[in-house]
Amino acid sequence: MKPLGSFREVLTVLVFVAGGLSYLPNLSWLAWVALAVGLPFLIKRTFESLRHGDLDVDFLMLLAAVGAAVVNQPGDAAILLFLFNLSSVMEERAMSRTKDAISSLVKLRPSEAILVRDGADKTVPVETLAVGDVVRVPSFTSIPVDGTVVEGLSSVNQASITGESVPVSVEKGTNVIGGTQNLDGPLLISVRTIVGDSTLDRIVALVQEAQTNKASGERISQWFGQRYTWFVLAAFGISLAVRLLGMNQPLMAATYASVVLLVALSPCALVISTPATTLSALAWAARNGLLIRGGEFIERAGEVNAVAFDKTGTITSGRPKLRCVCVCSRDEVDSAAEDQCYSGVGDPSPRVREVVALAAALEKYAAHPMAEAIRRAAVQWPEPEPVVSDHRVIPGLGIEGITANGPIRLGQIRLWEEANVQVPTYVQSHVTEWQGQGLGIVVMDSPLGFAVLAFEDEMRPETPAVLEQLRSMGVKHLAMLSGDSPAAVSRLATMLKLDEIQGGLMPGQKSGRIGELGKEHRVMMVGDGVNDGPALSAAYVGVAMGGLGSDVALNSADVVLMRDRLDALPELIELGRKTRKTITTNLIFAGGVIIALTVSSFIIRLPLPVAVIGHEGSTVLVILNGLRLLRGPGLSPRT
Repeated sequence: MKPLGSFREVLTVLVFVAGGLSYLPNLSWLAWVALAVGLPFLIKRTFESLRHGDLDVDFLMLLAAVGAAVVNQPGDAAILLFLFNLSSVMEERAMSRTKDAISSLVKLRPSEAILVRDGADKTVPVETLAVGDVVRVPSFTSIPVDGTVVEGLSSVNQASITGESVPVSVEKGTNVIGGTQNLDGPLLISVRTIVGDSTLDRIVALVQEAQTNKASGERISQWFGQRYTWFVLAAFGISLAVRLLGMNQPLMAATYASVVLLVALSPCALVISTPATTLSALAWAARNGLLIRGGEFIERAGEVNAVAFDKTGTITSGRPKLRCVCVCSRDEVDSAAEDQCYSGVGDPSPRVREVVALAAALEKYAAHPMAEAIRRAAVQWPEPEPVVSDHRVIPGLGIEGITANGPIRLGQIRLWEEANVQVPTYVQSHVTEWQGQGLGIVVMDSPLGFAVLAFEDEMRPETPAVLEQLRSMGVKHLAMLSGDSPAAVSRLATMLKLDEIQGGLMPGQKSGRIGELGKEHRVMMVGDGVNDGPALSAAYVGVAMGGLGSDVALNSADVVLMRDRLDALPELIELGRKTRKTITTNLIFAGGVIIALTVSSFIIRLPLPVAVIGHEGSTVLVILNGLRLLRGPGLSPRT
């Protein structure tokens, strides 16, 4: 705990002890000691507020304490100071819980890393690492930076960053995140980002922005609180004048009653209701893989009644899978003779496996998604790796190389059309058929003959359940807005119950459609953060799927899902609804206490300590109610 916090707590205890003992015989003078101990800190806080142009509840409590002392009620003033200080200490502790839960993220990254250079290990500060450096990460230690595994096989616990409780397997070529923990085996990692640009740094920056980006309810509370303070001061002055001039009450009695009214009307609980709630919600979200740009967007998520999805990387995994392979003989140019065909069921024939192994050898160093899908299939269907040399990329069309038995070429059908090379009718027919089904197509021409390879971007396994859950939560309109071909979108749409499906949309068209939907609904747009920037910005709430590596996502989206799964969406919406409900409950309760105390101050001679207990007690209760959101929205655990 910070030293100032400890000192404040000591002062609070001293005020309590001195104030309590002052009620014993011959010890009433200790009440003045309690005032001498408790007033300086309140005076300092009030001065700081006034210096920044704020007239807040600190000023009101100072005025109440001084007023009680003036009318020779130092014991009541001591009780006021004790309860106010106790409430403030509890408030600081509660708010620090939410802030510490978030800021502790920055402590996840180790301060040093093991740099591997010229075959030797050297421990260096993380800040000195450069892109391309190789670091060694032993088992059960934290990964120091974002990087790519260049050697080793292990699993990584990413729960601290993504909220994913199940460790993720990593191998050569897998990207890893700084601040996560390596578990099983040692790894060599090539540095991808320097300190300051890493995923963890992006998280911290976004969280810091979220803490300063106040919710709409919080802005209203602060605006109301500052102006309401003037109303309380006016009420105090009017009460004092009426009691002195209109009711001919003695000065001491009139002042005491007016001080009670001042405490009863003080807005502390009203002002703290929203920030105590939204900061707790932000803390839970950050610990569970939801980065929210500010409290305003938590409240907005609770109002959402329509959700629009991008397709690739959102509804689907964005990771194509080799689904179909057909091979035909080279001499069958004008016939539909089929030699071998694999349709995704069962095991492929030896010739199909041989074709896939050859395609994987050609695409060995390529980085595009279809190349990765071919290599994964080749690992799944192991064959001796053919030797391919002289790799040459044909920009925008494909790739070619040389094997021991002749040249090999793989790419779009346009690659042959532009070279005026006739392909078998059988190849053409399958290209046309599979493109009509929305599958991605490449053609290969090799010594083994022509082959057609078809790829499918698989739907995320959780998608149907998430859509059903959103409907059960009252979301009225579910749409898919995609830049993919209408055929690809329609193929996926047959498996999903959506209210609207559109394909072939440019980014501007997506944004326009979101604007149209926004005339009737509160729309949440969910995209991969790469080409969905305009739509994310146009939506009532923009959500980027797994967009931590994308500047577009961080700049355009209001929420970033670090855990790349759709089942975080119902949690986000429910968290927003629970946040709004908690804020409303807090405001009604705080307002009700003010009204009850105010009415009581007129009907009965309400003692100042009772008014203080009501005022400070309501403040503590709304804080504790807001802290319940540290437990999250209360939906069923994610699987």
